[in-house]
Amino acid sequence: MNLAKFRINILIILCQVMVLIGLALKGHFDYVHNVLITAGIWLIYMFLEARYKLYMNNFVRVAVGITILSDSFFGFYLDMYLRSPGFDRILHIFGIYSLSLFTYILVVQFLENTLSRLFKFIFVLCLGISIGVVNEIMEFLSDTLSHLPIPNQIGLLDTDLDLLSNVIGAFYAAIHATYWNFVNRNF
Repeated sequence: MNLAKFRINILIILCQVMVLIGLALKGHFDYVHNVLITAGIWLIYMFLEARYKLYMNNFVRVAVGITILSDSFFGFYLDMYLRSPGFDRILHIFGIYSLSLFTYILVVQFLENTLSRLFKFIFVLCLGISIGVVNEIMEFLSDTLSHLPIPNQIGLLDTDLDLLSNVIGAFYAAIHATYWNFVNRNF
């Protein structure tokens, strides 16, 4: 593991631990499980990356880290999900952008042939939209199980705007992946 990758990974985990402590001190135990899940997923990814010698571009690694930390620190610790509907939209756009690129880089490492620009665009766009749909299902389950009142989530409008934001983020990721070489091969 190179030093930059190691530092980024450790910084993400340390920040998540600090947010967990902060949430506990504020008495926001209802949000702790969300932060534990994202930190756990990142730890699993770190293990798999080391075990199988996966490659991840550090730009994308930082973008995913910003997404994770924005969700936990700004969204939960500072209660931006409750205070600002605009925050949720921006995080959906940026989050799907970063997760689309992240997933794309992981997947193309297992391909033997290069991808045409058109196929790459469509592939990343579909990845992003799919990730966004899965995210919305997880958000629905989390909201349903927690029974927390969220004033910015009125009916299906919130879901519709989240899905639209996800498509925008996926579109930006598709453009970026189409014209930027994230892996040392022509992917």
